[in-house]
Amino acid sequence: MSSFEIKRGHGKTLEDGGLKSLMTEEFGDITEENNHFTASFKALKQINVEFVSITEIRVKTEMDPDASLEDATESHQAYNRFMEAATSFNAKQRVDRAKAKAKKEAKAAAEKEMTTPKEENNTEEENDTSSEEETKDSEKEENS
Repeated sequence: MSSFEIKRGHGKTLEDGGLKSLMTEEFGDITEENNHFTASFKALKQINVEFVSITEIRVKTEMDPDASLEDATESHQAYNRFMEAATSFNAKQRVDRAKAKAKKEAKAAAEKEMTTPKEENNTEEENDTSSEEETKDSEKEENS
């Protein structure tokens, strides 16, 4: 499932059946289970939308590869209309936000990876220092 941000202040309109009505408007009949909605529309075999919070929705789609070009085009347009109505961001803005989020997550993962080996190295250095001290102590005892 792909996660999409919802524009600040717009999430409240999706609560209390708002998201359900948007889906019904674009895709027709839908099924609802908790905050999880499912529908189908022409070449769009299935669209699953989960209302996570007023700042995020998760969407998973499944397309019919054998659908006609007209059906595929209409399905794609309906999907974009729905996503714009649900998130208040157009397709370009959704892509830009997804890229920024991925970049931020990659940077955080890289920073975490950078700090983990340092901690291991410090532990190894402390162990090396302890070994050297033990060796010096044992040499002193032998010389005595």
